[in-house]
Amino acid sequence: MPPEPGLARAGETALPSDSRFRFAWRMPPSGRPDRPLLIAVHGSDRNWLACREAFVPLADRCDISLLAPLFPEGVSTPGMADGYKFLREPGVDYVKLLHAMLAAFAEISPFDSRRLFLFGFSGGAQFAHRYALVEATRLAGLVVAAPGNVTLVDDTLPWWAGTKDMDRALGRRLDRAGLGTLPVHLIVGSKDFSEGLVERGPDDPYYSPHSQLGGATRRERIASLARSLKSVAGNVSEETVEGAGHDFAPLAAAAATWLERMIRD
Repeated sequence: MPPEPGLARAGETALPSDSRFRFAWRMPPSGRPDRPLLIAVHGSDRNWLACREAFVPLADRCDISLLAPLFPEGVSTPGMADGYKFLREPGVDYVKLLHAMLAAFAEISPFDSRRLFLFGFSGGAQFAHRYALVEATRLAGLVVAAPGNVTLVDDTLPWWAGTKDMDRALGRRLDRAGLGTLPVHLIVGSKDFSEGLVERGPDDPYYSPHSQLGGATRRERIASLARSLKSVAGNVSEETVEGAGHDFAPLAAAAATWLERMIRD
């Protein structure tokens, strides 16, 4: 049934266990506790509220909940902005952090934990596909939109360029079984080449000498990611949005179209 009159249907909440982190949320229009949840993860601009708002029309059409995390800069080290993209930074495990957000949101508005969909744009797409590498079993669908760097499923390349030693780096193993059944959709703009790409030098905590193996542009890198995922996942699709550069809105719209098909199946 719909939420009670006067009950907030959307909001922004500090994580009870760690108030440095927040998440924006929206209940499903029906208020039912058995509806799917879409998690939408921001890029380096940290426009977390836009991530929620972009999918409100989808949420209304499909009666789903929305959750958009905020992963702020400088959590462990002043100026460190990229830790969430690689799932860890000193003192912060972003996989555990997302799970804590899901638990906190479930207290606000219960959802069907068997139908979790994950979307990420740019830096959020880095988080999303790396999260899926270790937690695919939790997801019902994944959309990766224009990541700047990618992790290939390659046990000869060290983490994060590949999956070698990821258990030592993350304390988690590749979720091959979950990846084998996970629907994955990869999206990039036709004009998205190298604008804003971060090339990391040896002094960067996330430097990898193998970062260029996936290609020199976002289009090349997402194509490499697609080939890599197809080696372990049975349902990988690709989409190029004509005329789009590194632009959130048209890629989010394309993601919503694919997600609607998945949710209604």
